[in-house]
Amino acid sequence: MGQLQLQNKQEHLNCYLYDNNKDPIIQIFDLKKNNIFLTIGIYNQIIFLLNGDITYSYGKYLNKNFEEGTFLLFPHGFKCAIKVREDSRIVVINLLKINFCNHFSLEMLYKLNESVKLEATHYPLKINKVIDNFLNNLIDTIGDGLKCAYLHELKQKELLYYLRAYYTKKDLFAFFLPILSDDIVFSELIYKNVDKIKTIAELADVVNYSVSGFKKRFVKIFGVSPYHWIIKEKAKKIYYEINCTQKSFKEISIEFNFSSSAHFDKFCKKEFGMSPGVIRNATKSGSVVNF
Repeated sequence: MGQLQLQNKQEHLNCYLYDNNKDPIIQIFDLKKNNIFLTIGIYNQIIFLLNGDITYSYGKYLNKNFEEGTFLLFPHGFKCAIKVREDSRIVVINLLKINFCNHFSLEMLYKLNESVKLEATHYPLKINKVIDNFLNNLIDTIGDGLKCAYLHELKQKELLYYLRAYYTKKDLFAFFLPILSDDIVFSELIYKNVDKIKTIAELADVVNYSVSGFKKRFVKIFGVSPYHWIIKEKAKKIYYEINCTQKSFKEISIEFNFSSSAHFDKFCKKEFGMSPGVIRNATKSGSVVNF
């Protein structure tokens, strides 16, 4: 499919969530023969080998063949060396949150430990027709310049739903085994309660940790401090309220517990590089604001 004309391009470019992430949720790489890549995963990642020939060395696995037409899970914090034996194309999807659907969770998959006995190993899954169509759609839209983090969060959720729908629980258990632990329960509790709390101490209490113990475990799982993670989540929600609602800045400021309008304005300038007024006016006019 040829490239399409991206509509309302200025609105996309002007958005805080558009292609401004140093670690994009979804990336497409065309790897050249004889290249070697060393990578450290910030997030849990699923890597799809669409075509080509590569090997990887990870943990106890040295120069292990990555079969064309399959995909693998690499857990958060992994260190991996990839050798390209023939020109290859891969798609990498960072898993910011792992939730299959409202009726099946990673915690439920973890409980299969009691009935399914497997060694902790890399377990590839075959790219089926549904996943192939999904990946081709990503390649087309990203090629057209559609690089919105909001959309890609939705696509990550879509992928997980397809895994739930088209692969057996045993396959999913084996595939996700490298990250199945009680850490999953911890992280899911964080996501479920972050909008309900006001302080890190309250969030620590939700998961029955001391504040110091909570901070250590949080950094281990999320890779950043709870303070910086909460700020990032808060910024996303505030940006939405400024752009997509008619609420006054005072209302938004109160809703997100800012002590004053000046404090709210300072937050926006720090996180978005501009005041809330500039953000809203730019959205209305469709003008591009560089930040």
